[in-house]
Order: sequence, then C-alpha cells, then structure tokens
Amino acid sequence: MLDQRFTFHYDDAPLDVSFLFADDVPAGKHGFLQAKDCELVFEDGTKARFWGNLLNSAACFPEHAEADKVARRLAKFGVNLVRLHQFDAQWATPNIFAFTKGAPMDCTRKLDATSLDRLHYLVAALEREGIYIYVDLLVYRTFKAEDGVEAYDKLPPNGAKPYTLFDEHLIELQQEYARQLLLPVNPYTGKSLAEDPGVAAVLITNENDMFCKYWAVVVEPYASNLRAIYREWAKQNGVDWEPDAFDYRHRDPEPDLLRFYHEVQRTYCKRMRDFLRSIGVRQPIAGDSMCTGLPVISALQDMDLTCANVYWDLCGDQLTNKDLLRERRQVFGMVPSKGRTSTQPMLVTEWDQVWPNEWRAAAPLLVSSMAAFQGWVGTCLHTYRYRSVPTDCMGGTVLGGIAYRRNFETAMDPSKFGLFYAAAIMLRRGDVAQTKKMLDIRLTEDDVFSAAHGMYNHNLPNLESTINCERHGVRLVMPGNEAAPDAIGPDETGPAANDEEAGEVTSDTGELHRSWKKGQAWIDTARTKSIFGSFGAGEKVGISGLTVTFRTDFATVTLTSLDNRPLQEATQILITAVGRSDNTGAIYNAAHTERIDIGHGPVLYESIQADLELAHAPVKMHLWSIDQDGAYTGEIPVTHEDNSLKFTIGKTFPSIYYLLTR
Repeated sequence: MLDQRFTFHYDDAPLDVSFLFADDVPAGKHGFLQAKDCELVFEDGTKARFWGNLLNSAACFPEHAEADKVARRLAKFGVNLVRLHQFDAQWATPNIFAFTKGAPMDCTRKLDATSLDRLHYLVAALEREGIYIYVDLLVYRTFKAEDGVEAYDKLPPNGAKPYTLFDEHLIELQQEYARQLLLPVNPYTGKSLAEDPGVAAVLITNENDMFCKYWAVVVEPYASNLRAIYREWAKQNGVDWEPDAFDYRHRDPEPDLLRFYHEVQRTYCKRMRDFLRSIGVRQPIAGDSMCTGLPVISALQDMDLTCANVYWDLCGDQLTNKDLLRERRQVFGMVPSKGRTSTQPMLVTEWDQVWPNEWRAAAPLLVSSMAAFQGWVGTCLHTYRYRSVPTDCMGGTVLGGIAYRRNFETAMDPSKFGLFYAAAIMLRRGDVAQTKKMLDIRLTEDDVFSAAHGMYNHNLPNLESTINCERHGVRLVMPGNEAAPDAIGPDETGPAANDEEAGEVTSDTGELHRSWKKGQAWIDTARTKSIFGSFGAGEKVGISGLTVTFRTDFATVTLTSLDNRPLQEATQILITAVGRSDNTGAIYNAAHTERIDIGHGPVLYESIQADLELAHAPVKMHLWSIDQDGAYTGEIPVTHEDNSLKFTIGKTFPSIYYLLTR
C-alpha cells in the first residue's frame, strides 16, 4: 500500500554524500583516462569507477543557473559520470542544430550558437562538481536536403542507421560534425572537449551496427552501393558472388555475409577512431554501445573500450512487471555477451528496469554490486531527464512520438534514484570486492561467424542462465587472444551449473547472494550491507552483523557507512529503506501489466516496516528519520542489547532515509 509522500525536490537532494569524494573534484584533476589492462586508469594511476546517469535531448541545454543546480544535485547523490545523449535529435527542443522550433531546418551542417553555449556551460558545471562527461557523436541526427545527402527524406530519421556506416558522404558529414563539436574552445573551461581531461570518453555512434535485426538497407542508391562494396570485397577474399546472392534484408546470412558485415563495421570504426585521433581527441574512444552479436564485438576490438546498453522490462504502457530477483535469466548475462572482452574495459552506458515496474527497487543495488564484482568501469542509468523543467512526479511527456520515453525519467523516482546514495558509494568506494576467478569463454572464428551465435543473439548458450556471471567474473576471449587454461567454449555449461538446482548462487567472494526461488538477495561487506527482495510477514533474514525482520512484503534495506569505517565502527550510517512507489492517481489493470493513467504528483511510497539488529555497534547512537528537505522529522528509539543496536523503522516517523549517528 502506497501510504506515504516523498517527493524529491527536482533541483536539490535530501542528503549530500559528495564529501566522500572530495579528492576527485574537479573532474579531470587526475589527468586523462587511458585504457590499461581492461581498466580505465587516469594518468596519475587512479583507477576510474563511475556511477552515472544520462542527460537526454533537451536536458543537455539547460539555462546556466539550472545547469548549476543539476550538477550540484547529481553530485550530492554520488553521481560522477554523465552521458550527454540524443542531443542531435531533431525532435528535441533545443537540439544541437536548432535552439528553438519555428523556421524549417534544412541543414545539419552548422551547430546552433546558443545550444553550443548551453552545452559548454553544462559541461563546465558538471566538471566543477567532479562529474565526468561521456560524449556521444552520432545518435539521432536527421539528415536534410542542404546536407547534400541523396534520398535524405527516405533514410531512417534516427541517424540514418546503418547507412552511416558505409556511405562516403555520410561518413564525411560525421567527421565534419565531430570537428564542430569537439574542437571549439569551451569558454567556461578554457579547453575544447577534445583536450579536456574532464571528458571521460567519446562514443562514435549509438546503437548502430550492420547486424541489427531492425535495420534494412533498401534505399537507393545506397543499396546498390553496398552491393558493389560487397562485390569488391568478395573478389578480394575469394568468395563466390552471385548478383542476386546479396540481400541485406536476409536475417539469417551465411558466414561469408557475416564476415562482410563485420569488415564494413570494423573499417568504419577504425576510420572514425583514426580521424578523431588526427584532430586531437585524447580520450578513450568507443565504437558503438549496443552489440547485437559476436561479429559486432569482434568489429569493435580496435576500440579503447566496449559499451553495452541493457534493459529489463523495457515497455510503453504495456509491461511484463516481472520481478528481476526471481528470474533465472537476467540482464547480467547480456553484458559480457555484449562486449566484455579479455582485452578491453567495459562500461555499461545504459541500463534500466523501467518505471512503472513495481519491483524496480532491486535493480540499482544489483547493478552497482555486479559492476564492482565483475570489474566493469561503471554504469549509467537511462535516464535522468529529457527536459530541464520543474516537476513533482515521475514520468515525462511523449517525446519523438515514442510514449515509452516518459518511463525513463528517474530524477524523481524513490525506488531507483532514491537508492543512488547507497549504490554510488558502494561502487565508487570499492566496498564490493572484485571476483576471485575470471571465467574465460574462448571463441573461435567459427563461433564468431556462425549464424547460431553471431547475428543478433544477445546471449551465448552458457550465459542464458546468468549463474556463471553471478558466481565468477566472465569475459569473452576473441580469436587470437590468450585464454586461461580452464577456459570454456561458448556451448559449455561452466563451473556454476550445480547452482541451478539449488535455485540460488553466491559470489566467489562470499559478499553477494541471490535466490531466484525466494526472490531475495543480499550484499554483505564491511561498509555496505543490504538485504532486499520479497519476504513473508515477520520473516527474519541475517547476514554477518545484521539481522532484519521484515513487516513489508517487498523491500530494500541498506546500511551505508558515511565515514569510510566499517559499519560496526562508523559514527554515521545512512539507512535507505524503499520498495514500491508511484505517482498519486496512477491506474493499472489488475495484473499491473497495463498502465491506464500515469497519475500526478505528489509521489507516494510504501513505508518499509522492519526491525533491525546491528551487532557489535557503538552503544551511544541516535536514529533520525529524514524528509525530502534533509530535515530530521523525529528521533526513533534505539536500544542496546547483547552488544547489538536494535530499532524499528517505518512505524514511527516513516521515511525512505534514516540517519544513525552518535
């Protein structure tokens, strides 16, 4: 039952945990990032770990005062990476080519001066707060008549994908745009984006590959040109070619066609990478962010890092409303199969379990702990906001004619953004240890270019179940690279197969556990402890030093040390307790699989009621509930019995945040 109000301020935060990361401010103080040994490492030797969010489309162009507020709010929640995304979309207002709507936009070869100024100021504001920038190049650009693009009005409006991977003029336009965006000096930082160490990485193109099942090269003269490119490639590679054999619409191609698509993709990425280096780009460069199969991963192996976009219950008004914790197959198996290789760092550039899925409060802690355990560089939740306007509820407007975009805005969501403090600190501080064993999946050329594994399969057979990924680290060893002696092939089960029957798995570090039979999980480290999932009334769950008796059927309860000491020694502990939340007046069908009305503000949440026992804790501690203003709303009784602190949350002065302090 949603019985309490907790509406975040859209321009502020209840707490400020940025003091824990003061040594990392401003962004860029450690020098440029470099790819080294599957890590991103700053020039001074500091390893990068990012907990991030996206700013989408119009949200990339706030007024200066608003940019300062956004940057400060994100830093207070622990964010240290922002991906600037979709700001080249024609449907966005503003966008990088036009600050306002009105006059017809017949050309995308010139950046709007006001838009660029707003973008530059946002970058400076974020960097001042210690937040790094991830810059996208080609995402949703809609090419126009005066761009000199043939059949411009017949090309897909979302970046002309995949035509932009092989057409000479479209590639030249991308290079021109990169110069215009990356080379002008930002007047607020004194550096161009290309020479700014506060820019973490540059992405060449987003969700744009030759293998995607949604693309089809049918527009002329591009289809004929691609056929001609294939004809020449076939001659050079001794491949028999029939005039009617090549059909890009064919979704189950022979290995030779897979090899051709691979060559087109790899050539494009290398060409764009070399161009960016030639104009002075110093940051790590990624090729694409949605690897749909092994040939794409292979085609991106020349890039400095690999990226992945992964979702659970991506929906419009229809959704599955599945509980992530209860699923044997999860998003985590998709990440290594989308590009975690043995030679490149991995950054999850988009993830989400979207509102209105009622179980989404489990996702932030799962993603943060898994990123730390697997040794990924970091993660970015999609998305923070699409527009910079005041709001008092979850969900935005329909943008670009796509209704489900309103589900992505997380800035006001207690069930996801409310857990950012705990998730950000856990990942950035290194509370969760990295895996003790890295499981190598050894791939051959035949594996990469087989239709069974290669075209657009997100998961290899031994990653269909993510048991391997939750017990050990997992990475793909591409052909020609050295694998561990105990590496397995793509069809082999893997060492964690025995966990299948048990219905649960524990990480090889002993710090992470999930039971899909019970729909429960826990994180057990010295400075962060969390128990979350579904529970029976009065069910007691214990991990080392912490026992929680749940009175609410779905909950996350997380304890986070705020002074870098172990919880048993900490002088200040943040307790986050959140489960279901939604807008006032939101209406669904009985199964919660169809949304009828998104509702309105204020945001409501279900008060988490639980009894907590923290062992070996200091005697004199006070427990305060905290509201959205950061104000103490009341002191909750704490007793000290049997060398343990005992207290109850959710009954007296309920909140999603509590501060246990001396």
